[in-house]
Amino acid sequence: MSAHLATKDDDRDHWSLVESRKVFEAGDRLRVLRQTVCLPDNRLVDDYYQIDLPSFASIYAVTEDNRVLLLRQYKHGIGRVCLTLPGGQVDPGEDAEFCARRELLEETGYGGGRWLAGPSLVLHGNQRIASAHIFVARHVIKLADAHSGDLEDATLITLPRDRVRQAALSGDLPVTSHVATVGIAEMLLASPG
Repeated sequence: MSAHLATKDDDRDHWSLVESRKVFEAGDRLRVLRQTVCLPDNRLVDDYYQIDLPSFASIYAVTEDNRVLLLRQYKHGIGRVCLTLPGGQVDPGEDAEFCARRELLEETGYGGGRWLAGPSLVLHGNQRIASAHIFVARHVIKLADAHSGDLEDATLITLPRDRVRQAALSGDLPVTSHVATVGIAEMLLASPG
């Protein structure tokens, strides 16, 4: 049973959407919406912006010898070479776990194992931006060569789990959703059962 700490579900706490207009779109990659919202005290905000990017999967994949699969690659949004976790965009109509398994195989050549689904998180509490679907894959094995087709060239590396936590703390793993994935994965792996 899931324990939700934020259980108050009172209509007086919700904002009402009055209008939503698309002000920018770049194919299926990005939409910007200008919304008019009505606050609980009936004030109208006519310039509330929402950013809509595709949902994605983020995978904390652990090999049979307890090492985590990471990619060393240039990320343009960060502007440098860094460590990232495997993952990628959930295609329209695609199941998030299917996407995670596909991306892991494409990017690393690894698959199989035992999978745990973590929560789905949003990247920004006000603008939403995208949903991140978190997965933990334990006891993954090498099945094929990696063929991601991504823009970035990536080098697969493996690190012991404690070194991945250090990489997150030092900023070597700088993507916020990946750091959240590491933290959630470690909590799930520490849970009994």
